[in-house]
Amino acid sequence: MTITSKWGRRGFALAGGVLVAACGRYGSAQSATEKQQPIQVKSSVTVTAQADGSADAAYATQAVDPGVMGTQPVVNQPFTLTTLPTQMMVNTQVKSFKDAMAYMPLVSYTEQQGPEVLRPATRGFQGSIAQNIRMDGMAMAITGGNPMEQYQKLQVENGLGAAMYGPANPSGMFDFVLKRPTPERTTNVYLEQDSRSVGTLWLDAGGRMGARKWFGYRTNLLFGDGTMWVDQSRLRRRLAMFAFDARITDRTTVDAHYSAYDLVQRGYPGWFSYGQNTAAGGTTQNPAPSFVLPKAPDPTVVGFGQAYAGVNLTTQTTSARLLHEFNPNWHAMMGGLAQRLDRFIDTPVNKITSNNGDYSSSLATGFAPRFGVESDLGYITGTVNRWGIRQDVVIASEGYRFNQYSYQTPSAASVLLGTANVNAPKIFAPPAAGLPQNKGLYQSAVVHQQGISVADMIMLPKRFAVRLGASQDWIGVDNYSSVTKRSGGSNKNGISPSVSVMYKPTESMTAYATYASSLQQGDIAPGGTVNAGQALAPYRSKEWEVGYKTALPGVTLTTALFRLERPFANTVSYNGTSQTIFQIVGQQVNYGAEISGQTMIMHRLLLNGGFTALNARLNDTGVAATNGKRFVGIPGYHSNLYGEYRMPWVANLSITGDWQFTGRRTDDDENLHTTEGFQTVNLGFRYDHRIWKKMATLRFTSNNIGNVRYYSTIAAGDITGTNASANTAHLGAPRTISTSLQFAF
Repeated sequence: MTITSKWGRRGFALAGGVLVAACGRYGSAQSATEKQQPIQVKSSVTVTAQADGSADAAYATQAVDPGVMGTQPVVNQPFTLTTLPTQMMVNTQVKSFKDAMAYMPLVSYTEQQGPEVLRPATRGFQGSIAQNIRMDGMAMAITGGNPMEQYQKLQVENGLGAAMYGPANPSGMFDFVLKRPTPERTTNVYLEQDSRSVGTLWLDAGGRMGARKWFGYRTNLLFGDGTMWVDQSRLRRRLAMFAFDARITDRTTVDAHYSAYDLVQRGYPGWFSYGQNTAAGGTTQNPAPSFVLPKAPDPTVVGFGQAYAGVNLTTQTTSARLLHEFNPNWHAMMGGLAQRLDRFIDTPVNKITSNNGDYSSSLATGFAPRFGVESDLGYITGTVNRWGIRQDVVIASEGYRFNQYSYQTPSAASVLLGTANVNAPKIFAPPAAGLPQNKGLYQSAVVHQQGISVADMIMLPKRFAVRLGASQDWIGVDNYSSVTKRSGGSNKNGISPSVSVMYKPTESMTAYATYASSLQQGDIAPGGTVNAGQALAPYRSKEWEVGYKTALPGVTLTTALFRLERPFANTVSYNGTSQTIFQIVGQQVNYGAEISGQTMIMHRLLLNGGFTALNARLNDTGVAATNGKRFVGIPGYHSNLYGEYRMPWVANLSITGDWQFTGRRTDDDENLHTTEGFQTVNLGFRYDHRIWKKMATLRFTSNNIGNVRYYSTIAAGDITGTNASANTAHLGAPRTISTSLQFAF
């Protein structure tokens, strides 16, 4: 069910027209005992789970928590900021980070070694493992299991965020906000069924106790197991999450959390790799014609994956914070986080070996078996009023230590299983030597970063405002070739500034222009170069952005035009010799437009969505065939539109739907081949009813109801423009069914 560019443009225009035109007043879906009334805009960022599954405040977020972004409402933040609250995650039956990003139209991702091993992105730039990811504002790693059931919301700031969070890729900041104790006792039990036979039991309970309810608790316990949409596959999820807080005084709170998540995914389709035809005499400097990526085959056919192959991911995270309110205008927080990710990865890789769809299948085992993160965050935020000018001030300190582990005696990077064709995949016997194990590990690299940031939002007379921010950071890397021997590294420092000018026609509208310059850790030179193992000097990315926001009682709307650029490194000849050196040689330049919005029409039809138009190019690659060409795998257009309709003749019944469109993507660095765009549709319903005086909510969703075959990710094997590495493509999920029954006690 692929679509042509003609229909892509029509769908793009339709989504934009619906969002902009639907500007009526809106309201929330009421509980079974309430009458339908218009919603009043809330000023709180927290969107709590309702017992009846209603869309609280139409999933709207009007203000951000006090933190590194300050205390201003969302409409006053001079950048694109989107939020996925817990109630929308529950209503759409989101379980993984990949599921969540499907309902955030301005966000994308790149799959890596499995369906949940991802790198998130905004505006066409891929994030790093830890620099762009936060839990309650503190750095954590993303390339492991990450259950969305433990989060209150996911908040994403598009573009450069280094002025607030420290050096990072220009791919946005993703902040996962944990669930915390509820003001009153709540208990929700979920019975879920997914795909063929994956059954899940999930308990979410919280409350407060003691004199004046000084002690709070929240727990999420989950167990799920069964077969997914491929025969002989297995999905097992186990989560134990506990959060506590103690109100030491009326203004001081100490909180802590611990979570352990274990994920097993076996038998899923492996990914396809394709690219340089080395058998035809291709070289890095003169690549031969590449093998073409075939059309996406049926992912439910057994053989693209193997029942014994996949990923086992275990994530353990602990955090603690001290929060203090000096007065209603001044807040402070200091906290720390520790995380360990153990990763057992032996995913099948199907390498295309001809333009007829032949491939060789191998187990890819050469991935980092363990990551560790220790991070810290502290800030003071408040408001100053002097001489008729208001200032919102933030002073913060943020940093982390990222530890990567390797095998002391590494096994082969891949183990050949056999050969097949995409039209006739095969089941292969497991390796005779058995599967590799995570034994004999040592700490092979340490990335460390610490910085101090300040920001000041100055509200000037005549509806103007200026926001100034800067972060001074110290970043470094230490590499180790054995348990005790340091092989190299670097230590650098620099400033990441940002400046924004805003004009507010009314309190609920903001037009802004922003410039930011962001420091980020330089890449490490690969083996075979004269500077192998050495980190390049920190990169500096730049962003220009103009936008408009409105948060009226009936509609929220955000628009932005942007241009971002960042350096990229390449392997080039060293002083005219046969040796090579890894160094910065060009720029990736992405520019485009994005729009997102939300509204309710006639108090019954909720619309929430957006779209992005993006032009991502590689310049100054040093290779004529690839210079100025589109970046592999980044679509020119992407949109998503989610809707809920409350049925007028059946009380407490809502029909839900989601439509996603992704445009044409280029398959190779030279832009010789492309993959057609695709669109998927999800349909379902939600029904609330009281059983024995307890509220029960039934949710049903058919995802990809058209059973479209598509590649969820097409990604460059490298970003250097040399086509020296194989590109990758991951199969999207087929039609699946998700059902849940929630009981609120």
